[in-house]
Amino acid sequence: MNHTKYLHIRDWNYWWGYYRCGKDWEPFHGAEFSLTEDEAGETSFFHFDFYNLPVLRQMIRDGEFVEPDSPDHPGFLEQARRLRSGEQDWFVGALYYPHFSPETRFCNASVRSGVPLTKLLSPSVPPYYGVIFLREERPLTPEVLTHWVETLSQPLFGQQFSCTLAQVPSRQEAMERFENETRLTR
Repeated sequence: MNHTKYLHIRDWNYWWGYYRCGKDWEPFHGAEFSLTEDEAGETSFFHFDFYNLPVLRQMIRDGEFVEPDSPDHPGFLEQARRLRSGEQDWFVGALYYPHFSPETRFCNASVRSGVPLTKLLSPSVPPYYGVIFLREERPLTPEVLTHWVETLSQPLFGQQFSCTLAQVPSRQEAMERFENETRLTR
C-alpha cells in the first residue's frame, strides 16, 4: 500500500532562496525539512537534512561536518568519493537519537528485578533525525526534494510512500516576510 508523507520546510531562508528574494540568492544545495503523517504537520514521522554534491565538496574543502582530525574523517571521505564517482547514490552522514529519561515505573521495576544498576540498559529507540548526502548536482528545490524522499523511502524506511509538499508560501508572502526581516535587521 502506498501511503503519503507530507514534507514541511519551515525555514524562511529556504523559501527566500527558492523565490530569489535577495540579490544573488539562489535555491539551496542543502535543505532541512520534516516528514509528517498529516498535512498540518502535527504527527511527526522523521526529520532530515539533505545535502547535494556542490555543498558536500564545499564541506570537504572547509573541513566541515566531519573535521579533518576526527577518526571518522577517512570514512567520510571514502563515502564522499563513492558518491561522486557514482558507486552509490546517497549515504547517511549522521543519525540522531532521542535522549532516554526513564519514568519512575521503569526505574522501580529494574530495582525489584535484582539487576545491579550498572548493568541496566536503556531501551533501544530508533533515530528521529538523519543527515543524508545525495548524488545530485541540482539545487534542492521542492521537486528535487520530493523525488529523493520518494526514492529513498524504501531503502531508509522499508516502505514505499509518496511525498507531498505541504504549506508552501506564495512568492508574495515570502517577499513580504523577507522585506520585513531585512528592514528589522538594518
